[in-house]
Amino acid sequence: MRLQDLPRHLARRCLGIPRFCRDSLGVELRGARLVVAYSAGLDSTALLHLLHLLRPRLNLTLVAAHAHHGLRPESDQELRHAREICAHLDMICETAHLDVPALQAASGRGLEECARQARYGFLESVRQQHQADWIVTAHHGDDLAEDIIMRLMRGAGWPGLGGMTGADPTRCLLRPLLDWEKSELRAFLENTGTTWLEDASNTSPDRTRNRVRLDILPLLRRENPSFSRTAQQLWELARIDGEYWNQNLPPLSPPLREHFLGTSELNVHQAKRLRLYKAVLDAMGPGQVLTSHLLLLDRAWVRKNCGRTTQFPGDKVACVEAGGIRFRFQLRSG
Repeated sequence: MRLQDLPRHLARRCLGIPRFCRDSLGVELRGARLVVAYSAGLDSTALLHLLHLLRPRLNLTLVAAHAHHGLRPESDQELRHAREICAHLDMICETAHLDVPALQAASGRGLEECARQARYGFLESVRQQHQADWIVTAHHGDDLAEDIIMRLMRGAGWPGLGGMTGADPTRCLLRPLLDWEKSELRAFLENTGTTWLEDASNTSPDRTRNRVRLDILPLLRRENPSFSRTAQQLWELARIDGEYWNQNLPPLSPPLREHFLGTSELNVHQAKRLRLYKAVLDAMGPGQVLTSHLLLLDRAWVRKNCGRTTQFPGDKVACVEAGGIRFRFQLRSG
């Protein structure tokens, strides 16, 4: 299958991928070396074949990466399928068996979180091995809508409420299908006669994301059939807003161990103070900052509650002092 063999509407949609990456994500795909996260499911299969069609036009170097988690009976079949498809496309397929239960036992974290961290660790190792520019994942507009709902449920603030980033240079992570809906990816595969494997775990009610996908999103779409498009517009506004503030806040050099915001920096509109707090906390390292914590801190500052400490995820604390707010890591006893 070549790009010119596609129906015209699909060819135009395919050609929109590099434009979306350039205009909305600030990433030029031409000549890029990409590691494609390939699970053999619908989404990643569509991503792999779309990039394969674009490969000659954009001079792409593609390497597929398939992680065998060993958590489901279908994992062996998925590994074989991934290798067969990549051989058919004349594409390198790097694979790894991940011992997720052992990682969970060692870390004490949840199984899904351990699997995610192990998978991204493997993808990064493949990227470094092949000196690739980006790790490319198949997150699409429906995933974005789910992510926005889950962030709202957790109490995320703005612009984080706009959903996952499209391009994360720190992690070399790129999501070029955020303006596609799942129905479009399915239509592309069906039109091209491309097969994929279904992951039965995607229907399990044990996962919050699955409950959002299967229960909450259908209700929202009943009220607004274009909800995924609405979510993409929210994502676009959050991206624009985030870029503005990144350009208009004092530069920080992460990782910070301690930082002090003085009275002169805090004598600004509340909107800017909240941005300053979040910028400092993000520069200190991992730990999702929730709106409720930021508002508590700002209320303490406005009331000049000297000595008042606000705790944030990641063992970070902010303490109101006479001359400003000091951000540091919490001291642990022993």
